[in-house]
Amino acid sequence: MGKYRPVTRLIREKKKGEGKAEVPSKKRFKQILWMASGGNLGKRNVAIIWMLFGSGMRINEVAKLKIKDLLRDTNELRTTFIIPAAYTKTDKSRAAYILAKPHIRAVEEWISEMVYQRVCVIENDEFRGLNPDWPLFAVTKKGNSWRTMAFRDKKYTDVEGNVLTTRVCSSLQTLVSEIFRNSGLLCGTHAGRRALATWLDQKGVELDTIQRILGHNDPEMTLEYIDPNFERISEAFNKSFRNIN
Repeated sequence: MGKYRPVTRLIREKKKGEGKAEVPSKKRFKQILWMASGGNLGKRNVAIIWMLFGSGMRINEVAKLKIKDLLRDTNELRTTFIIPAAYTKTDKSRAAYILAKPHIRAVEEWISEMVYQRVCVIENDEFRGLNPDWPLFAVTKKGNSWRTMAFRDKKYTDVEGNVLTTRVCSSLQTLVSEIFRNSGLLCGTHAGRRALATWLDQKGVELDTIQRILGHNDPEMTLEYIDPNFERISEAFNKSFRNIN
């Protein structure tokens, strides 16, 4: 069994404006994918949304992914891959996954589009002829030429009060925020991580497994990502004491 989950936190009603951003429903998630699919970079945008919701990655981790991180030199897509420590906010590497069929399809379609559009093609039979050191998602098209997107330094304070610096891609952050907003979802780019945590929890996945997927050091942080579900909790209690008068 996973670690004890504080029932009070899970069942209490939250006041408007309190706590974390909204977790989208599955129906809303489909709307987000539809909204992302429009335009010349629709395939890229859909793949990015899947990396957020399907792999539970932070947007700047997605931005830093290179072609060689998700493609083997034998041209196969990595369905299990490592997010390098240098990409993460915590400076710790972790395993990530591309396992859902529509997630795999979305990433494959974007890679195929990169090859077709000759985004970063080199004379090589490995990595499907793409430059392995190019970013996989932080690329954009201006006119007829493709270029990599810019990063900037951003300072933040960790839980221990230390001021740290990380590299962020503001353009991708803005893109995802606009897709969410146009889909009627009022939240930040962490919505994908929160949704994945909540959906896995609803399927009965143990807390320590969700914690590892999200890369949290503390299970209490993972709990904060999981949306309360009073009906499921009530049902669980009633089933537990069903035969007791």
